[in-house]
Amino acid sequence: MDHNLLDNYGARLHIDSQFSQVSAKLDRLIMNKMTEPGMSGEREAGSEKSLKRPLVYFSPSIHDRRQRILKEARRLIAEKGIERFSVRELSRRAEVAQRTLYNAFYGKDRLIAVAIREAYDEVQNSIRYSTSATTIEGIIDRLITVNQRNFKARNYTQAVASLYFAPGIQVEVWKTLQDMVFQNLSQWLNHTQQSGEFQEWVVVSELGHDIANLEYSIINDWASGRIADEDYLRRLIEGVLRLVAGAVQGRARENVEELLRRIHRERVLPSFPKATWVPPPPPTSESNTTLPE
Repeated sequence: MDHNLLDNYGARLHIDSQFSQVSAKLDRLIMNKMTEPGMSGEREAGSEKSLKRPLVYFSPSIHDRRQRILKEARRLIAEKGIERFSVRELSRRAEVAQRTLYNAFYGKDRLIAVAIREAYDEVQNSIRYSTSATTIEGIIDRLITVNQRNFKARNYTQAVASLYFAPGIQVEVWKTLQDMVFQNLSQWLNHTQQSGEFQEWVVVSELGHDIANLEYSIINDWASGRIADEDYLRRLIEGVLRLVAGAVQGRARENVEELLRRIHRERVLPSFPKATWVPPPPPTSESNTTLPE
């Protein structure tokens, strides 16, 4: 069975290429925070000139600094997890002032969410699958490919799942993490709805929400040591398929049930053709403009 480990993308979480709306929303929130009075951290006291100075710039140095911060944030998450993630340590590693981090990202949770999101974008936009995202087989293919990488990044994965379930998480950050799953399902959800294969009681948006909660719950249980490594992918795939089985009807339900029977009978997960890796294009400074000079 070959589930295709793509060594190029290292210890990073999955993010769907259709995530641009959520990404833009987070960037707007960050940029709005930076333009609030007294938040630039770079103004000269009492200076009329400084009050009129733009707080968001377009330059290679801004891009480089932002990427350095996010790269070090992901590295720190992988090493320490969420509970021991320190903004002070991040500022030291990234060689920026703590004030700059707070001004630019509005807080630790949002900084972490942006770091996760951008890694997800970079990875998912570079993967080309052979299976269709409108089929349940395509969903399984993507789940297996993405979650196999979590074995190399347990701390990072646990940090993301812990953040998702944190009681005090900001709504925008929580929605960002949820949409990382929901958007990956969107083509299948839309196709199944249009083909009339959902049960009459299914609310599509609620089903996407439930699948996201289920995935993060199983991922969190594995990362916390409550699910053995050898059972992780099977539990994840079977859990999603069981949930979907109750939501679909007709041929779609028959297909899901057959997949479940095959996994139970053969004790192996389905295998799919290898995905291919297309290196991402170099980013432009215009796409990363959230830090003051």
